[in-house]
Amino acid sequence: MTDNIITPELVALDANFGGTTTEVITNLATLVQGAGRATSADVLAGDALAREAKSDTGVPGGVAIPHCRSEAVTQPTLAFARLDPAVNFGGPDGDANLVFLIAAPAGGGKEHLKILSKLARALVKKDFTAALRSAATKDEIVELVLNVVNAAPKKATAPAATTEATPVPEASESSAPSNDVTRIVAITACPTGIAHTYMAADSLTQTAEEMDGVELVVETQGSSAVTPVASEVIDAADAVIFATDVGVKDRERFVGKPVIESGVKRAINEPKKMIEEAVAASKNPNAYRVTGGNGSAEASADAEGAQLGWGKRIQQAVMTGVSYMVPFVAAGGLLLALGFLFGGY
Repeated sequence: MTDNIITPELVALDANFGGTTTEVITNLATLVQGAGRATSADVLAGDALAREAKSDTGVPGGVAIPHCRSEAVTQPTLAFARLDPAVNFGGPDGDANLVFLIAAPAGGGKEHLKILSKLARALVKKDFTAALRSAATKDEIVELVLNVVNAAPKKATAPAATTEATPVPEASESSAPSNDVTRIVAITACPTGIAHTYMAADSLTQTAEEMDGVELVVETQGSSAVTPVASEVIDAADAVIFATDVGVKDRERFVGKPVIESGVKRAINEPKKMIEEAVAASKNPNAYRVTGGNGSAEASADAEGAQLGWGKRIQQAVMTGVSYMVPFVAAGGLLLALGFLFGGY
């Protein structure tokens, strides 16, 4: 599956795909259909645009990653366009000229989502995006992408490390004393659990590695799997970060911890600022904290650091419901198709 997730016919270099996200996504969906990977470009484009309407898919570095699950997709596929001119996908750095359409089958298993998440994680690395911009041929693009999605997972550097909960290595003897280290646990999650979930995790992890006096563990609540952070790691945490567009699973594990909350894209765009806010919250007795009961964070009048308004909380509740309903909608569609097949109209 991994050796042909992208092919030269799924690549467009220095292409004019129009001036809007709709035009770009439609053209990419057409590439997918033309390669025999989708039964309908219109259906695929519609599903990707529906995901785009939930939140922009532009990320730092002039990159965009529209993505979706779709009944029209017949196998996991990546379509890539290096745009000329660039198009606004709502990214923090302006228009995007590197665009990946990540197309996953609606009823597909979890293995292909792990492959797609590898690409999302690579896009936070400047050397990878620079290589995509300088590539002279479609074959070079394919080779770059396959080297990423086929890469063997890195071995854990500590017993607690897993592919879903990746801790920052422990401070060396020359680092700050342990009592000066702030331990943070972060949760990242987006509605589809394909791309932003893992990009946010890697963005926070890489930033924490560059900061003195910070140890950070990320739990990705994505589609490929959820490996919970060990309870002893949570107990030792000084603060938590919730970078999610959906509800946090098993949120009660973090009761009493100072918390910084935001949408998942803020962790991609402002990881250092979020970590600095978490460090400050860990030292502030009046910081916003996670409570039990209804699963929401404390909303007392004197609590500092509360960042999610009611509008964002309502959006999270709706997106959580949508993410849980996707499997049932897909199953219902398959049953309806079988009914038409065997019972007629």
